[in-house]
Amino acid sequence: MAWDLDKEQLVNTIPTSSDCSISALSASQVHTGHFAAGFVDGCVKLFDIRTPELLVCASRPHTQRVERVVGIGFQPGLEQAKIVSASQAGDIQFLDMRNLRDAYLTIDAHRGSLTALAVHRHAPLIASGSAKQLIKIFNLEGEQLGTIRYLSTFMAQKIGSVRCLTFHPYQVLLAAGAADACVSIYADEIAPTR
Repeated sequence: MAWDLDKEQLVNTIPTSSDCSISALSASQVHTGHFAAGFVDGCVKLFDIRTPELLVCASRPHTQRVERVVGIGFQPGLEQAKIVSASQAGDIQFLDMRNLRDAYLTIDAHRGSLTALAVHRHAPLIASGSAKQLIKIFNLEGEQLGTIRYLSTFMAQKIGSVRCLTFHPYQVLLAAGAADACVSIYADEIAPTR
């Protein structure tokens, strides 16, 4: 269902044309009316609520093992059909939904334990979290820029099993929620202190 939050009204009911349930959802911040959905069977679909057909295109990028899509997001920039999708199997797929043949970039990020994905709205950054107390940061070319992990030393920051991630919309700040009810906020290490 699509809602107009200002008017508090239902705008449209959107059939997913799938037997599986939605496991991840993302709305485009640039192109009004576009949203992407990831499904339990590994399928990814792009919708536009302004068109009569609603469904723009569909793809099944996570074919190595049929695993649920745990995170989905639009890439930063004005490309309306470029999507990042992550499955529970641990792979992150970079998709151009206009070319449905294959993902143009794949990252094997977490080997079967990926639990969360975040795509920065403006910066070329992607973060993925795992059940193994690990967060990885990548750029849009798939290069790993950093790792945040559990440290077992005295008085060290503890990271539990990562359940959710989100970036600040304009700054390079990453919030992580863990299964141990702890929320952590991470900043770029070269950011100026305030």
